[in-house]
Amino acid sequence: MKHFSKVFGALLAMALCLPLHAGKIYKWQDEQGSWHYSEKPPLEEQVEVIKIKGKSAESAEPDSPAEEDALPSTTAEEKPKEPLKKSAEVLAVEKTRKAEDCQRARTNLDSLTHRTRILYDDEEKGEQRYLTEEERQEWLKKSQGQVKEFCD
Repeated sequence: MKHFSKVFGALLAMALCLPLHAGKIYKWQDEQGSWHYSEKPPLEEQVEVIKIKGKSAESAEPDSPAEEDALPSTTAEEKPKEPLKKSAEVLAVEKTRKAEDCQRARTNLDSLTHRTRILYDDEEKGEQRYLTEEERQEWLKKSQGQVKEFCD
């Protein structure tokens, strides 16, 4: 019990010190589409400033207008947010994934349209069973919606 009270006291002290470290966090996306967060902004990237509530030992706001101009970031009040552009690699992966999803949706729709008995694994019961006609019609509607979503 003595050990527990020491650990609890240490955790409580750390929790009370957290607001002292609050300040600005910078968020940006690199060429590969990965998001990064840091206390220091990168030199050649457009960044978004994430303000953390609470007072910091060091002032979170710049002391002078010269310091404010030195920051390469923009805040939401200054400019409307523009969506960040996705890299060519991210766009290629998304295009490939969408094509795979489209093909899978078309295959499912074809199976549900041309087959009256569909055998599937029922995870709730832990066994294989055939779809009822109502279930097949429900799955058919879902599959048609997926074809519209992924193939258009």
